[in-house]
Amino acid sequence: MIHGAVNARLEAILPLRIRGPGGAEATLDAVIDTGFTASLTLPPTVVAALGLNRQSGGGAVLADGSVRQFDVYAAEVIWGGIWRPVLVSGVGNEVLVGMRLLQGHDLRMAVVHGGLIEIAPLP
Repeated sequence: MIHGAVNARLEAILPLRIRGPGGAEATLDAVIDTGFTASLTLPPTVVAALGLNRQSGGGAVLADGSVRQFDVYAAEVIWGGIWRPVLVSGVGNEVLVGMRLLQGHDLRMAVVHGGLIEIAPLP
């Protein structure tokens, strides 16, 4: 099971351990974004620090209606206690966990400051 907590701004936060192909790792606070359909976003500075390899390019309409172009990278995240390959969109200033990473899981959260977040695989 994966655990996190709701912060004072009522954001659902998960600590997320990410690894690049050369073994560089970072543990970052990630915001669960149910409006984001891909797996994960990382700021370009984190992408560079982890030495991630570019896989392709992409584009998206953001919540504010703006259209952004970005690069997609390969990384690994600890998910449910094991390293899992994931595609990362190198865009923005926040780490976002999207619906593709949550696919096949049950997400439960108490939406109050300090509320518990639990993510468990579906049977």
